[in-house]
Amino acid sequence: MGSSSAVIDPSATLGENTHVWHFSVILQHVVIGDDVSIGSHCEVGRGSTIGDRTRLGKGVFLPPNSVVGDDVFIGPGTIFCDDRFPRVGNKSYKAEPPQIADGASIGAGVVVLPGVKIGLKAMIGAGAVVTKDVPAYTKLRGEPSRVATRLSALS
Repeated sequence: MGSSSAVIDPSATLGENTHVWHFSVILQHVVIGDDVSIGSHCEVGRGSTIGDRTRLGKGVFLPPNSVVGDDVFIGPGTIFCDDRFPRVGNKSYKAEPPQIADGASIGAGVVVLPGVKIGLKAMIGAGAVVTKDVPAYTKLRGEPSRVATRLSALS
C-alpha cells in the first residue's frame, strides 16, 4: 500500500502491509517485501530489492540494484553511493550498488561508499562514512568508520 503523494512505478512490487510515505519515489522493477516502511522523501533505485520488516527512515537514497535484507533498519538521511568516479558523461561508469544483510542497523546520516557489503546484524553508528565492507556482528562508528566492537551472535 502506497501513499497518494508517493511515485511508485507500475512495474514495482510491494508486499502486504508495506507503506511508502509522502514524496518518496520507487522506480522500475523494485521488489519490496511484507511489513516494510519507506519513509518520506526516499528514493529506491530501479531493480532494487528490500526484504521483509525493513524500515527506511526519511530521506534515504538507495541506488539502482541495491539489495537490502530482512529486518534491516536504515536511519534517516542515509545515502548509499554506487559510482566510484562520478562525472557527467562518464562512459566508463560501472555501478557498484550496496548489499545489506539481514538484521543490519544503520544510524542516521550515514554515507556508504560504492560496492560496500554490510554483514549480518552489523551496526553502523550515526554519521559514519563507510568505506569498506562491514563484517557480520560488527559495530562501526566514525569518519571513516572503524570497528568499535564485535557483537555477539545473539545481539
